Amino acid sequence: MSRKPFVFLVIFAVISTCLSLAGCSVDEESFPELEFTYDTSETGISETSLTEDNYNDLHEINVALPLSDETVTLLMHLYYAKCNGMIAEEMNGSDISIEYLEAINTPWIVHSITTANTGASVQNLQDLSEDGAMPDIFLASDINDVTGEQLNIPLDSYLSNYPALNSSSVYLGALEALRDGNEHYGIPFYSTVYMLAGNRDFLPESGVPAFTLSPEELLDHISSIDSYSYDDGVSITRFYDADTLEGLVDESFIEALEDDQLSEQYDSYGADPRVSRTCGMWLMNSGEFDTWNSYYPDALYFVMLPTANVNAVVYPLCISSTCDDADFATDFASFICFDKDAQMLIHRVEELRGFFPSIPNQGVWVQMSDDPLFGSQTMLYEQYMNTADYVVAED
Repeated sequence: MSRKPFVFLVIFAVISTCLSLAGCSVDEESFPELEFTYDTSETGISETSLTEDNYNDLHEINVALPLSDETVTLLMHLYYAKCNGMIAEEMNGSDISIEYLEAINTPWIVHSITTANTGASVQNLQDLSEDGAMPDIFLASDINDVTGEQLNIPLDSYLSNYPALNSSSVYLGALEALRDGNEHYGIPFYSTVYMLAGNRDFLPESGVPAFTLSPEELLDHISSIDSYSYDDGVSITRFYDADTLEGLVDESFIEALEDDQLSEQYDSYGADPRVSRTCGMWLMNSGEFDTWNSYYPDALYFVMLPTANVNAVVYPLCISSTCDDADFATDFASFICFDKDAQMLIHRVEELRGFFPSIPNQGVWVQMSDDPLFGSQTMLYEQYMNTADYVVAED
């Protein structure tokens, strides 16, 4: 595989030299017809809105994503390479040479601003706009606020260029969560899920429970957590603040926690029991995994919420209402979200534990499941994402 890029560059240099000397006749077959095609069974994207005539036009856009400048540049180069047939069939985003991508000379220019994993707020965007740096593509932390301030545009006229967007290629629930009336105002970049974290320091004698439990089994487990630390007399909070579960689980489950006095909001000293490490279990978002895992190194276990469907939060890419190249911007944003090689590349070079892709591509999920810290949980959640209950992220 390493020889193909080199051979391509040599051939290109020879052809260019011949043309510049006007002494070389080139057979038309030397310039293959360029097509931007995908395996629809894996990505759901069969074509781009770009035409062959503008594959090499100059495009310059600004993006605000939770990715490094280097990653964004690699994604743009990968996008250009796939549009121009420069990727060998046996290559994919998990193994393509980074050096090869970096060496690609493209007329497409991208400027990057790195956001938090939860994206940019309305205030962030307004500040950037005042500084003359409003991004064309941005990850929105609260799409309802963004849309309310008319900072983004509806995308249906652009997404209609992708007829293969269907339930076999993308998680339609994530896409439909971004609908406002008759229009979609965002493209699902990734999703997180609500789950329960447990502290191994206060495991009952029964040990770590199964990852999936019925409401009754979970209540039994929480009630089995010893509510007192006999070493220093500090009271243990079995479950932190049942009110955080409101809207996520059946109300009867919350009532049972409260009736049985299994949940508290404060520890023995009036502080947050999660921070004082005197908490047995609590609700968390999978996007918080690295934070809690760093605070409780090798001390956590995880349990799904006892619900029929997984509760997921979708974070969208939006196109700015000030963007003057919306066709290209939407095409690039869709490529980032829905192309399997783009997703593989992202998860190869970025640590995004607990942030799940918007496509059910097996290769992407297998790559994520290899993560030594959160891989097993990722693998388990894969089977539930197609039927998850998606809601949009809010500030």
